[in-house]
Amino acid sequence: MTLEQSTQVALVSTRTADGVLLQGALAGPDDATVGLLAVHGAWGNFYSSPASELLRAGPARGLRVLSLNLRSHDLGSLGDGEPCIGFVRHRMEDGVLDLDGALALLLEVGVERVGVVAHSFGSALAAYWLKQYRPAQVTGLALASPAPPLSSAARWFVDGALDHHLALAARAVAEGDPHRLLVLSSSAPVPMVAEAATVLNVWGPDTSALTHLHVGEIGVPLLVTSALREPSIYRAYAEQVAAAAVDADFEVLDDDHYYSADRSGLAALVLDWFARRALL
Repeated sequence: MTLEQSTQVALVSTRTADGVLLQGALAGPDDATVGLLAVHGAWGNFYSSPASELLRAGPARGLRVLSLNLRSHDLGSLGDGEPCIGFVRHRMEDGVLDLDGALALLLEVGVERVGVVAHSFGSALAAYWLKQYRPAQVTGLALASPAPPLSSAARWFVDGALDHHLALAARAVAEGDPHRLLVLSSSAPVPMVAEAATVLNVWGPDTSALTHLHVGEIGVPLLVTSALREPSIYRAYAEQVAAAAVDADFEVLDDDHYYSADRSGLAALVLDWFARRALL
């Protein structure tokens, strides 16, 4: 781990087991043994995700908070001599290595108990990781507006029929060209451009990138939040995720999918939940 110290926050970097550089921010008391890991969503990053608000709110409650770029952040990194990956080249199995690396970084600085807080697509990744590995140090999971299946939100993110794009992706992979770039939409609010293998991995019929598939086997209490100003299918999916868990609480806030009106309110709700459930 390397650190570049600032007044309140340390900029941190670490490498995953397969050598990928991850960068982010670490905040909170140096002697804290309890902490939080903030996980961003698709095309997100460590400093702009709703979960990154915990970098401000967590230390006030004595918590060490890590918000780290996954390799799938933004559209990738440029100019640092590292491979440019980004969500364009995302794979669920690679994200597991990223979360392993993030947890290892927190343990390295002395944190012994960890709550995980994820937003949107990061919810599926966090739940998938916990289901696969059940790390003993993780005591609870909070998911802010888990992203629904693309098939239910295609009107906003896909030009034409989703099945057409999936067929193009399957053909490219079958032809030995999994890195072929496909444009799912030229008008979506996010850049719907991805490698053929990514399209299948994230949105294909056999995808693991659906939160409800995993939350029943994460082994820790779950908080799921939704927002009144999200599309109704987003709220319905958040309810489905909560219903699929063994031990879950569900909360609705008066906000949008990115909690842009009151991120401090989201952070307070999450921190209060961890405290009320005595998880940290």
